[in-house]
Amino acid sequence: MKSFLNRTKPGLGKNGKAFDGTYWSEIYGNGLDVDGSYNAKQHAQYLHTLFQLMEIPVYKIADFGFGKGILLREFVRSFAPVKVFAVDASEDAYHDLLKKDWVKKSDKFQVYHSALESFSLPKLEREPVELGICNSVIQYLPDSELPGLLERLAKYCNYLYFTVPTKEDYAVMKKEMDFLDPYAYQRSAKQYRKLLSRDFEIVGYNILQSKWLGEKGFKEELFRI
Repeated sequence: MKSFLNRTKPGLGKNGKAFDGTYWSEIYGNGLDVDGSYNAKQHAQYLHTLFQLMEIPVYKIADFGFGKGILLREFVRSFAPVKVFAVDASEDAYHDLLKKDWVKKSDKFQVYHSALESFSLPKLEREPVELGICNSVIQYLPDSELPGLLERLAKYCNYLYFTVPTKEDYAVMKKEMDFLDPYAYQRSAKQYRKLLSRDFEIVGYNILQSKWLGEKGFKEELFRI
């Protein structure tokens, strides 16, 4: 395992606060009701099965905003990659991941503490990973940073397992759970689709295919949105 701690510019939410222990306790809580945490194993099994069907091999994985590392752990278990890149803006999350046995006892991990908007890894552009993960992350970045970030992600990975809550999703969470996230920017589904459309195609539930990818794994035109 290799680790890289950024002691300069931290990632900040819309409210100007860092993703420290307060964020994790107030927004994330125990994770028992967070999609991608309580059902992380099912997410990983779903994608692994689909990639087997489409005959898409996965040798390297990158997680852009790994958080508690729960989803990453299950993806590593399901796909058994030979190399894993993991980055998060939270120093708390970074140090917590380094302490986990499945990370510190392995030589396949490169773990980075960095804000996504300033994260750059040119070797991934030269040799993209087959699978990237960006689970409920980009709502924390301002509008001005998203086009550049999404272009980098599309160059860094052939496929991206991607989720982001929309303005309507937040409205539902406010009504049903009285949940508010002051760290997040709220955008419509139309805004996100437009942002994604330059560099990605939506080819399935939570699955984006990079437009920078030469030989496409998902070829059927009808399902490439």
